[in-house]
Amino acid sequence: MKRMTVKQQLILGCVLFGLIIILNSLQVVFSPFSFVRGINLIVVISCSIGVGAFIRELFIIKENVKEDS
Repeated sequence: MKRMTVKQQLILGCVLFGLIIILNSLQVVFSPFSFVRGINLIVVISCSIGVGAFIRELFIIKENVKEDS
């Protein structure tokens, strides 16, 4: 089995993290308790910021590869 490159690891991490965000979003929507909703909403927003930063890094890597070629 070949080793994964950094780009592949970032993409896999973004996909898995995205699924976690979607599941937590569903929990925010369907939770009957407002305290749980508030805490989960804060977690979903902070995780979304992290996924956005990783996706931004992917675009930066992609542009750097194009410039080097």
